[in-house]
Parts: sequence; C-alpha cells; structure tokens
Amino acid sequence: MLLTDVDRFIIPTAVIDRTDTALREAGRRGAEKFVLWTGHVVGRVFTAATAYVPDQVPHRLPDGVCVTVDGDALHGLNKWLYEHQQTLAVQVHSHPTRAYHSDTDDTYPIVTQRGGLSLVVPNFAAAGIRGSGTALYRLSGSGWHRQRGWTARRLLVLDGEAPRNGAAI
Repeated sequence: MLLTDVDRFIIPTAVIDRTDTALREAGRRGAEKFVLWTGHVVGRVFTAATAYVPDQVPHRLPDGVCVTVDGDALHGLNKWLYEHQQTLAVQVHSHPTRAYHSDTDDTYPIVTQRGGLSLVVPNFAAAGIRGSGTALYRLSGSGWHRQRGWTARRLLVLDGEAPRNGAAI
C-alpha cells in the first residue's frame, strides 16, 4: 500500500508521549531532534506503532540550528523497518521558534515516500505536539504542502480522536 492512498494517520498516545519527551530533552540543550513514526498501513489507514529515534547529531550554525542523520543511521533505520515489518510514514522534528518547513527540511527529508507526513513542532516542543503552532506538511510529487484546518485534523488523528479546539493542526 502506498502512503498516497492513506487518508488517515492514527497516532497512539504512547507514540506521542515518547516523541514529546525526546523533542523536549533535546530542546533543553538548545537542539533540534528528529523522531520518526513507523507502523502499519491497513486499507487507507496508517497506525503508528513506534516512535523511532535515529542516531543524529545536532549542530549550532551562525544562522540557526539543525540536526543531521548520517548514512549509517539511515541504513540502521531501513534494516530496523525491514526486521520489524513496519513502514516509515511520518517525520517529526522541532524548531527553536515557530514551526515551518525550511529549505533544509524540504531538501533533506527522511520521509521520502509520496503521501508521507512531516510534523514541525515549535519552541523545541515546550507545549508538545498538541500545542499551538504545530505545522503539518504532506509530500506530493511537487514537494511538501502545508495541511491546515479540517484537512489536517482529518488526516492526522492524535491518540484516536480529533484535536480539541485550539490545536494548531
């Protein structure tokens, strides 16, 4: 099944909590972090099973921060996906301020399958994924596109229910 056929991504609370913890721990050190949501596609629904944290290196640059995941870590991810019979569908990472897809995010994604999602969490995830300002993007043949409002809420279901009022996605 292709991710382009998926119209709902369900993310259980345990996956969200592990992701928030990893992003916040890195944020306390002033660093970005990548967490990858892997799981299974059944019909038109992807259900996350794992918050996979690849080996990565944070960087402080004159114009900001970033994180890199090297080739060995990507190979380890692909091997892990094969061994666990899971699909990589969503990449999540934090930004130090507002959430948006930077040129670097567009050019060097970890999720490369069309239909995959990229979730960007602001303020080093201080308020978590469910906090205000989180941004959701979906990959198409022409690049990453912001998902907003009802479309985003229908597409990404956090812990089995739609986000409450005030949620950014």
